[in-house]
Amino acid sequence: MARILNVISAVTPMGGTITKLRALMQASRHEHYLYHPGYDENRREIEEEIPYYATINVPAFYGIHNRNVWKHVQEVSRLVQEHGIDIVHFYFHFENTFAPFLRLMHPEVKMVRSIVGFDKELPFFRRKLVAWGLSAVPHCVFISQYIKQLYENTYSLLKKKQTRIIYNGAVNVKPVSMPLAERNILVTTSGLCERKNIRVLIEAMNLIRNHYGRKDLKLYILGDGPERMKMTSLLEYYGLKEQVVLVGYTTNVPVYLNRCAVYLHPATTEGFGIAVTEAMEMYCPCIVADKGALPELVNDGENGFVVSAYDAKEWAEKMLLLWDNLPLRLQMAEKSYRRAVEQFSLQSFIARHDEMYDEIIKIEKQ
Repeated sequence: MARILNVISAVTPMGGTITKLRALMQASRHEHYLYHPGYDENRREIEEEIPYYATINVPAFYGIHNRNVWKHVQEVSRLVQEHGIDIVHFYFHFENTFAPFLRLMHPEVKMVRSIVGFDKELPFFRRKLVAWGLSAVPHCVFISQYIKQLYENTYSLLKKKQTRIIYNGAVNVKPVSMPLAERNILVTTSGLCERKNIRVLIEAMNLIRNHYGRKDLKLYILGDGPERMKMTSLLEYYGLKEQVVLVGYTTNVPVYLNRCAVYLHPATTEGFGIAVTEAMEMYCPCIVADKGALPELVNDGENGFVVSAYDAKEWAEKMLLLWDNLPLRLQMAEKSYRRAVEQFSLQSFIARHDEMYDEIIKIEKQ
């Protein structure tokens, strides 16, 4: 059993990375510790968060040193020494800058970096800092092949690292109660912003309603964002207020997925697509855009369809195909569930991290 110190600067309780890290630390067969590099502006949030970890038997620590990297490094070094840490696992760019110092101070400690997204707008100097941090970490974990490719194209040094892909685990999933054959709505879970491409679904629903003459399909859009007014105006323009519902932000996503006949995800940039895997685990066949990591989640023609992101006609045709063909829909629903459990479940996420830690310790002992 290895002792893992997780170093993560994001503490938002509902954040996807910290939510899955909590589950990993609680269920892992290895012994986990947590360090939050803190800033004055989120002191209260951290102080409220830390006591939670006692309830899952994870020793947690924090240091309010703002952007003073050296003070954070000293804190991490102290924890490494006091608790006999075997592996330090970094999650974001800021804490990854600790790695070159720790490598000098504790050459015996192994280091891992999880990479959960890619910022193409990062300034030149910041990119140099990222590369410097990555240079000291021999093991890197990516959430998708898409993100791995983006990083390797930008940071060539990664091609010499031990890299692997561990897909995110679905967390917002509930047992299914409605019979699959009785499901009667379309669902998308998305922020209302340009890159989420919700407009194409509204245009597809316009074709379904006003071109194909179908009024029996109803789409629920779960989420909010800066384009809400624009989408509302578009619905009014097309006369779709009865066929498309802007639900807004909701914590009851599984309630809608329980009724979902077909799940839709038209985003044009997606580093992974956790909402898709959550829908899959609740027996939803999925139609997704051919962008980002989405084609890694849906096998076209198996557990759903991969369609051209901006082609409203293709979206409409695939939506109608699955809506009207119940045997195909049920077959794809079963395949979605099986694929989600095997590849994208929280249990799979935890197991693959434990396997990685086992391999790192084994490699270093050889």
